[in-house]
Amino acid sequence: MKQTILIVDDIKENIDILVELLKKFDIVTALDGQTAIDIALQEENIDLVLLDIMMPHMNGFEVCTILKQNPKTANIPVIFLSARDKSEDIEKGFALGGVDYIIKPFHPNELLSRVATHLELRSYQKNLEIRVQEEIQKNLQKEQMIHQQAKQAAIGELLMHIAHQWKQPLSSLASINLLNKAKAEAGVLPSLGEFKKSVEKSEDLIMFMADTINTFKNFYKSSNVNEHYFISECVLNILSIVEATFYFDNIQIYITSSEEEQTYGNVNEFSQVIFSILSNARENFKAREIENPEIHIRIENQKISIRDNGGGIEESLLDKIFLPYVGSGSSTGIGLYLSKNIVEKQNGIITAANTKDGAIFTIEFITWMD
Repeated sequence: MKQTILIVDDIKENIDILVELLKKFDIVTALDGQTAIDIALQEENIDLVLLDIMMPHMNGFEVCTILKQNPKTANIPVIFLSARDKSEDIEKGFALGGVDYIIKPFHPNELLSRVATHLELRSYQKNLEIRVQEEIQKNLQKEQMIHQQAKQAAIGELLMHIAHQWKQPLSSLASINLLNKAKAEAGVLPSLGEFKKSVEKSEDLIMFMADTINTFKNFYKSSNVNEHYFISECVLNILSIVEATFYFDNIQIYITSSEEEQTYGNVNEFSQVIFSILSNARENFKAREIENPEIHIRIENQKISIRDNGGGIEESLLDKIFLPYVGSGSSTGIGLYLSKNIVEKQNGIITAANTKDGAIFTIEFITWMD
């Protein structure tokens, strides 16, 4: 495919000479500056501009300035072609964004050589721009895939927590029904007080289960709203979700807090970060069969640390733990990758390190976003 050159000169004879000299390229011409600008903005494939300086109404320096200020034409290389040979003119041409300056009268071979050089560079530039756009699209698709996989993994995790939360109330409801059924089959009618008490207990259990569903639903509800919140309250809400599962796995959780000031950010997204760290710790305890697993949570103003006794992060993974698909133990690493994105989006820093008996994750918000 031929490359396209825009020739701008107010003298037609000069244009005719250049058209003949550059006939192996696609040529577009303009006899004044405004026409040249209009062509450059309308044409999608201008690869080079040969620009005269001394023109009426709008000189070449003005044309170049306008082209360089417009994002659509800013990257088109401009070669000044002028009889003005003073050093200050040449310096001004380069200062305004010109890639070359050829003095008239020019030697044809010299002009052809310089044009070929800058067209080759332009070709490299355009190919690079295409490759950059392709990589951006690939990364966007990769990000979408990671988010989808994380969402699916989170749904499975939440269903598991629901199962543990509902295990005891379902068992209690079953006991109430079995007792009532046995009495009915034996012909024993409950008193009004017993019947009322049985119904009220069933209602309490059903209400507990309904509240559990609302808690889970709110946890993953999409929200772009930033607000002031206490980290300690956020942590307690997360623990109300996972407590049954952690109790089932015999995981002890200890919390200390000296928090007095609120943090500003997206509490919904921050909750997912805490949830992800706690879930990773639980999976690590199970994978390594840790006896007496413990998690210690310390909360300060705009800062939280979560420490466990699960044996720590492998040294080879410590510097890469927040990269996608780099996980410790049975973890996929997706949750930690998204956690890092969420924390940094809220003007915070998340770090991971090893202690003598486990790992510690620390989140600190640098400034109070208001």
